[in-house]
Amino acid sequence: MDLILFLSLSLCWCMAAARSLWTDKPWIIVSSAEIEDGETVEVTCTLPIDYRGGDCRLFRDNSPVPFRLKTATGYLCVFYLTSQELLGRQPVGSQIFLKCDYHIQQYTSVSSDVKGVTVWGSSPSPGLSVSRRFVSPDDSVEVTCSPPLNFVHSCHFYRDEIHIADGSCRRNLTGKQLSIWEKSTILLPVNMTCTYHPYEHRYVRSEPSNHNLLFVVDASRASSSVDCKVSVEDDQLAAFGRSSWTNVGADGPTVTVQVTNSVLMPNETCSNIQ
Repeated sequence: MDLILFLSLSLCWCMAAARSLWTDKPWIIVSSAEIEDGETVEVTCTLPIDYRGGDCRLFRDNSPVPFRLKTATGYLCVFYLTSQELLGRQPVGSQIFLKCDYHIQQYTSVSSDVKGVTVWGSSPSPGLSVSRRFVSPDDSVEVTCSPPLNFVHSCHFYRDEIHIADGSCRRNLTGKQLSIWEKSTILLPVNMTCTYHPYEHRYVRSEPSNHNLLFVVDASRASSSVDCKVSVEDDQLAAFGRSSWTNVGADGPTVTVQVTNSVLMPNETCSNIQ
């Protein structure tokens, strides 16, 4: 093949390959996919070329009209949006979808991909109450989350910040549910809280409820009868009512729990363990 022809064909192929790889589509990057109401999110529109003098345009949801413009000074256009600027007329608890493009004179690029940002809202704390303070693994305790609203979509229950149940705001939870993912032990302190979601299709959750201290007592873990002493803070002592509680295992061993007041958080000691 003639050398000049070969070089010409090679140059054409390289130019075609470059055109197939280059795109005028910008990228959109958000600093966080979720923010709380009152926070700010950083949105970056990344341009494929040095586009100084043109406008970066930021769009919200399906609107054909940009709600933010920024003159490009390089390859990046950075927007800082408060939660209220992001939401516009949408209520707190909404998910907002963003995209961007760039425009100069008569030319407008294709739009970027779409990125979603959720603006979480919060509601006042509910109250949490429990029907009993000691429960064996197979028994259940009634837990009630009481929101300060007439109706809520769902309630969520937590053990030491671990989500263990949701749905109805009043439900029965077994000792096994309360101790899930915990190492088996004779006496397990469980610190419970709850939250609620007031709306089905909005991202709004309440502040956490008050804490409620329970104990899962598993007599099957004892090879002989044992006595356990539990110390709780003074302000928790009244909630326990009786100062002692006994659980009988299937094979005869018993676990007797005695509650005393202390400045320490839940601290259990058991004697006669074999």
